[in-house]
Amino acid sequence: MSRALVLASVVALLMVSSSSMANPGGNGDSDRDYTCGGSCHGDPSMSLPSDGTISISQDGDVFAGHAVAVHVNVAGMSLSSNRLLGTFILGSIDGNSDHPEDHGWHVIQDPNGGSSNYVETVVPSTGSVTLTWVLLAPQETGVHNLFAQTHHGSEPNYEGIAYTGVSRGYSIDVMPVPEGLPGLSSDWTAPAYRTSGNDDPLEIGTVNTTSVSVQWMLEGEWSPHDAEVSSQCQDMEVCNTWEAQLPSTMGDTRIQYQITVLNGSFSMDLPWLTMGTGPAPFEGDIWDARVQSFAFAFLVLSFIVSLQVRLSPWDGKDELDQTQEVIDSEGEAPPPPPGMEEEPETASEEYMARLVHSEENPGWLWDPVEEEWVADPNFQGGES
Repeated sequence: MSRALVLASVVALLMVSSSSMANPGGNGDSDRDYTCGGSCHGDPSMSLPSDGTISISQDGDVFAGHAVAVHVNVAGMSLSSNRLLGTFILGSIDGNSDHPEDHGWHVIQDPNGGSSNYVETVVPSTGSVTLTWVLLAPQETGVHNLFAQTHHGSEPNYEGIAYTGVSRGYSIDVMPVPEGLPGLSSDWTAPAYRTSGNDDPLEIGTVNTTSVSVQWMLEGEWSPHDAEVSSQCQDMEVCNTWEAQLPSTMGDTRIQYQITVLNGSFSMDLPWLTMGTGPAPFEGDIWDARVQSFAFAFLVLSFIVSLQVRLSPWDGKDELDQTQEVIDSEGEAPPPPPGMEEEPETASEEYMARLVHSEENPGWLWDPVEEEWVADPNFQGGES
């Protein structure tokens, strides 16, 4: 009966979990295409249209292979109690190969400091949020489209339906690069985190750059600070590898920084980037961790077994108690070897009391009962 009840409970839990179409706790930031995004929200039979509005904008002109900040503003949507919003930036909405990387773009940094095209964020009480992706434009000039998609819940939402919205295509005119225009390297990605207390310099990859300046400020500050920047190149020489000395951070502090690249008369202020602070990474192999876990488990198991043996009663303990048999098997002690015999006991007090000292015969005592002389055991060569 108990097994049937457990089996029925497991089946019921599986049915409940499989019937839910939304993910109230989110799936986490990652790289995803349009259709499912990890939860099949893109299927019209499993979602409803969002009541929010989506708009996309950019900062300044866009040159081929150079950085641009793309802003996605989402507002006016109904939300669940946790106010969680999932947002995509996409190169298409075909349901396959929708990532901006598939269309020539390169994600330098997402709104959460990583490099994903899908991020999750908590919408403030204003009901509006602006998310910024820093992208490198495609090398191919011309008009390129970007799309934004949102996923969110609603309150109440008894059927667990997801609400999804998609923007219209936002056209960006990618222009040819003027000769000598400085910028970031196409294979450089801004680091999302660094270890707490780490003050190693930030490595920056650039192109067509003779000078770099970096300003930084902690999240919440308004006045930026200048960072020390160095390279292995001579002054006014094109150099594509730079190091900026940013201060170390602790805890969950986030630091923002802006890179400015220069080459002659060209000066490009790149979008602000963010770097978080994380704990030291785990150093070791996964099998080392597993072996350590097994060792700890065996240690706990051995402790429990030894404790049980010590505390539990044992009916067979009398079978091993052979004390009486050992006592019964003990015989008389063998006689001592010659020369090791014990001295005989001295005469009794009664016998010594009847002996009479004689001044005429020192060293001898008279026994009136036996009527004989006996040697005085206490005689020392003088008077006794």
